[in-house]
Amino acid sequence: MLWYIVPLGLAVALSLFPILAVVLLLLSPSPVPVSVGYLAGWSSGVLVLVTLFTFGARLIPPSSEASMPPWAHVVELVLGAALVVAGIWRVVADRRRTSPASAPSWTKALDHVGPGRAFAFGIAMNVRPKNLTLAVAAGLAIGSASLDIVGSSLAVLIFTAVAVSTVAALVLAYVFGSQSVRPRLERFSDWLVANSSLVLNLSVVLLGALLVGIAVVNLV
Repeated sequence: MLWYIVPLGLAVALSLFPILAVVLLLLSPSPVPVSVGYLAGWSSGVLVLVTLFTFGARLIPPSSEASMPPWAHVVELVLGAALVVAGIWRVVADRRRTSPASAPSWTKALDHVGPGRAFAFGIAMNVRPKNLTLAVAAGLAIGSASLDIVGSSLAVLIFTAVAVSTVAALVLAYVFGSQSVRPRLERFSDWLVANSSLVLNLSVVLLGALLVGIAVVNLV
């Protein structure tokens, strides 16, 4: 189970927008309270989503085999193919644009938010197509496998810990070394904004290819 859900968790951890959001919050006037609030919301959202999809998969009659049933891999195949097509289409569309890259519009709202709104924003970050796709894939894997409630719960916690690891690492790095980390965060923020579209589209294509490859190998 771990060889399957850990890569999915890493795909969540390397998502562009959650990382960009926490970097901007760490550069705000009240970096620690708002970033901790955002981390709490982001973590709660990941945990709730994968738990719901896990329970949903467990409601389906289990397969007689120990591995995931074929229907779960068919869902993965469809989701993966859709992501590959969408990512490639976005890359082609972006290459035709001549205007310079700019920060997403929602980043302007992060300049003056409090811990409560940062928490709500962290939860809302989970309601995105890429994150929902990964949560569905992880939930299908955990819920359809022959695991007891303890094993399923442990798998959910491991997926959540891996998924939020990058955001948590940035928050902890700032808390324990704010003076030395802040200039690096500023440069990192500028790079993310300048390359946000390319990074996002490539990550979507790679994620889709990962799901397609896993599905094909298991179905064949």
